[in-house]
Amino acid sequence: MTAARKKWTDFAAKASTQPALFEAPEQPRRRRAGTCKKPSIPERDIQRQILSGLLLHPMVARIERINVMAGRLFGKGGKPSRFMRSCAKGRVDLDGFSVTGKVIAIEVKRPSTRNNLTEEQRAYLEQVKRAGGLAGVATCYEEAAAIVEGRG
Repeated sequence: MTAARKKWTDFAAKASTQPALFEAPEQPRRRRAGTCKKPSIPERDIQRQILSGLLLHPMVARIERINVMAGRLFGKGGKPSRFMRSCAKGRVDLDGFSVTGKVIAIEVKRPSTRNNLTEEQRAYLEQVKRAGGLAGVATCYEEAAAIVEGRG
C-alpha cells in the first residue's frame, strides 16, 4: 500500500494550528489634508535671540528681560495656586536704554500673535513713545534692531 502523495493545496486549505504570537496594533487613522498643526517657535526662544543680539548692538547701552515671574505660589495641600508677578501689569519683556540716553521698551511676540497686546501693554508703549523713548513690538531680531535704531 502506498500512501497517497499530498498536494500543496492540502496544506493551504488547512486552518492554522498555531495561535497568533501577538495582536496586530490598529493602524493609525489618517489625517485629513491641512489638519496638522504648523510648528511654532515659543516666545521665550524669540526673546532669547533678540536679547542676545541687542546685547551686542552698538546703540544699546543696557538691555535686560524684566518681566520675569518670581515663582509659583503653593496653596493648601501643596497644590500650585498661581504665579506671582514681579512687576506691574503691562510692562514689556525687554527694557533698557540706548547710548544716547533714550529708554528702550520692546514687547516680544510670536509672529502669529503680533497684534495681541493687552490694553496695559499698549498704554505703556505709548507712554514710552510720548516721553521720547524707543518702543515697539518685535517678532525677530531685525524688528528689534529697527526699533532701537529709530526706524520702526
